[in-house]
Amino acid sequence: MLAQTTIKSFDEGCESLLINKKLRYIGILDKMGNLIFEKEQQGISSIMSDKKSRSLYIQSVLEILLQKDFDGQIGSLKYDVSHRTKMDIITIPVFDHVILISVEPKENTDLIANNAINIFDKIFDKNDYLDNQKNSYK
Repeated sequence: MLAQTTIKSFDEGCESLLINKKLRYIGILDKMGNLIFEKEQQGISSIMSDKKSRSLYIQSVLEILLQKDFDGQIGSLKYDVSHRTKMDIITIPVFDHVILISVEPKENTDLIANNAINIFDKIFDKNDYLDNQKNSYK
């Protein structure tokens, strides 16, 4: 269970990104592919069913984990972008989590990904984030 301060930080981070109306969805996944937080753009309906979304979450985390095998040789993965006809999907590894962002096609995914990295690095890097996680399991 997430602490209230963590939920508030996630919500604020997502809201600051969702100012861009071309962003459809932001999900925060744990290292097992479980959705721990999500925020959608108002007025936009989901393209995928819950079951398909779950498969996408697991696949996204697995792809990030597989790519970590190459960190020593070619450097660590900053983010990954999948360009599809109906949307682009950005996956970003942040600590032991993956940020998944869906965005309208042909948007500047580099700018969006870098903004998200700046925001979520700060959220996850806060000392109280880890403390709150430990305390929430007591």
